[in-house]
Amino acid sequence: MHSEHHPSIPSNTADPGPRRSSLPRPDAWVAGGFASIGWVVLFSCIVGLAFWAAHRTQLLLPNLVVSVAIGLSALMLSTLLNRLAPPRVGPVVKVLLIAPLSVVIGVEFTAATVGGLPHLIGHTGIGAWLNFGTSFVVTGVASAFFIVSEQAMRMRASLETQRREAAELRQSETAARLALLQAQIEPHFLFNTLANVQSLIERDPKRAVSMLDSLNRYLRASLTRTRGTASTVADELELIEALLNIAAIRLGERLRFSIDVPEPLRQLALAPLLLQPLVENALLHGIEPSIDGGEIRIVARREDDMLKIDSIDTGVGLGQSTKLHGGVGLANVRSRLASMYGGSASVTVEANVSAARGVIARLSIPIC
Repeated sequence: MHSEHHPSIPSNTADPGPRRSSLPRPDAWVAGGFASIGWVVLFSCIVGLAFWAAHRTQLLLPNLVVSVAIGLSALMLSTLLNRLAPPRVGPVVKVLLIAPLSVVIGVEFTAATVGGLPHLIGHTGIGAWLNFGTSFVVTGVASAFFIVSEQAMRMRASLETQRREAAELRQSETAARLALLQAQIEPHFLFNTLANVQSLIERDPKRAVSMLDSLNRYLRASLTRTRGTASTVADELELIEALLNIAAIRLGERLRFSIDVPEPLRQLALAPLLLQPLVENALLHGIEPSIDGGEIRIVARREDDMLKIDSIDTGVGLGQSTKLHGGVGLANVRSRLASMYGGSASVTVEANVSAARGVIARLSIPIC
């Protein structure tokens, strides 16, 4: 634990943003309905042409009209049953209801409008019904395909909605944990930094002014970031530089730091609280426990479509720092990376082989 005059390094969080509604938009329903009608009309016309080609003695128009009427009736009945029928009503029952009803509706509509076909209700015997046996079979097969396809689409949409809601819930939980961490740490950071300034005013006014200037820079950058909807590498580096300046004033010659990030990379997007916890770990668990202190370097580079940012320190190293892998900060970083990028982003911690001791913490994220 640090003394009351040793400022801790704060963590900030970002607004997770408004949650999107999981309900389909009305225009999506309309577009899907018109697409279904279009496919049914096209399929029905093909069936009507096939029936007419097989029976050249019949007129083309009645064959087309009855096929389209049967198809649209089957579509309407299938949609109604899928929406209104109890879950226990299976596809077979639906097909046995849809096929005969849609054929009767289609034939009766055609007979009453363009003619060329006999009425089925109250005007003909069993022979006329048998003449439409092929229509019953084709309608039943098409209805079964439509019902099964629509149920599969609804299941996929439901699963996608559940996955999206689960991802939003995980993101909200992560944001809540980050907000709680900020509420716990930031007041401690402010009070201890001000206590350091107070202790420096009489014995070293220049260092006190420098610490106040760094604190002002940090607060200004932090306020700007929390009010904005996006953050860049430059924004995060401004916060980190202010924090390291405050720590350097307190630790004196025990802390040296440098930031080596090319200007083009500074303009790339970077979500808040991804890089800062790595630097905090380097300071709190690497440099602070070391009697001789050490150096912290922030280095960034681009490899193909990936942005890689390293927090390199020459502190006590992995052997003596047990909090690097299981700390709250890194756990939150991993959780947010999984939520935002899936498996395409990562954070790794390894020994600094280029120095006698220390740690390299590497953040790898896709460049959007």
